[in-house]
Amino acid sequence: MGRVGGNPPSTNPIASIFAWTRGLEHRGNLDGNKDLVRYAQVMEEACIETVDAGKITKDLAGCIYGIKNVKPDQYLNTEDFLDAINETFGKMWK
Repeated sequence: MGRVGGNPPSTNPIASIFAWTRGLEHRGNLDGNKDLVRYAQVMEEACIETVDAGKITKDLAGCIYGIKNVKPDQYLNTEDFLDAINETFGKMWK
């Protein structure tokens, strides 16, 4: 990930993930590919579960605490957030 002002970015990639998963789910439905449909659905669930577990990016923390009140221990940078989603997905996919 690139750095902005020397700090690692902390932006929420969920909208991009859901754009892809919705497309993958649609493709899976068109092709009758149940595994692709399941993959897309589990990925979305993993995103939601990760946020529900309190693992969030700075923009989401700003919505909760007010951007001026956000402290570094209240959010993850983008890369760590994606890692958290991946970890959650791995547990759910089994």
